[in-house]
Amino acid sequence: MTIMSEFKFKKFDIRQTNSAMKVGTDGVLLGAWAYATQPNRILDIGTGTGLVAMMLAQRFPNAHVDAVEIDDSAIIDAKYNFTNSSFSSRLIAHHLRIQSFEPKIKYDLIVSNPPYFERSLKPEKEGRVAARHDALLSFKELIDVVSRLLGPTGNCDFIIPANRQEELITLAKKHKLYLSRKTTVRGQNESPVKRVLLSFTQEDSPLSSTELVIEKRRHEYTEAYINLTKDFYLKM
Repeated sequence: MTIMSEFKFKKFDIRQTNSAMKVGTDGVLLGAWAYATQPNRILDIGTGTGLVAMMLAQRFPNAHVDAVEIDDSAIIDAKYNFTNSSFSSRLIAHHLRIQSFEPKIKYDLIVSNPPYFERSLKPEKEGRVAARHDALLSFKELIDVVSRLLGPTGNCDFIIPANRQEELITLAKKHKLYLSRKTTVRGQNESPVKRVLLSFTQEDSPLSSTELVIEKRRHEYTEAYINLTKDFYLKM
């Protein structure tokens, strides 16, 4: 399979020459699904190429987005993509561990497509290992960071494997972060649920739960997925 070195969206381009993790459905889903009411400050943890950060900058034109990335190669792509976008004045790429990030502000929205190969077989390429293996950022560390940086009325949104959702929900609750919105994701109607989108707030409110199916059949997308992502893809 050929991997494109550049991926074109409607209002920005993603160069992915250096980053081990390329543009994929998980990132697009998170960038389109995450939500906050008129956020001023957004934090993207593990930005990779900067895809989710740029999607949120497009969606929320008054928001400033901080994007944190530890990987030496990925940060090159993120900085290039930010600089060459129409949102460049509102995007900042920070090259460091999120555990060491100490801004003087709190965030209205925090998002992450976190590493998730905990105690599992690692991918074959070292770059993908670093990007996807949670030795660099465990769920516990992620929630610790979020609870420290989230503003009192803010929310944090994630996309993770469905089989690890209870782990994240339990950790979040210990930090008084409560699940408020959830979308389970299926590739097709008959496919198992492999991903889940989760949103947490500091207010324990009734849960809003939905399901999203991406394709009717291979390369034929559902109306729900098209509607969710229509502001970004050049064509479906």
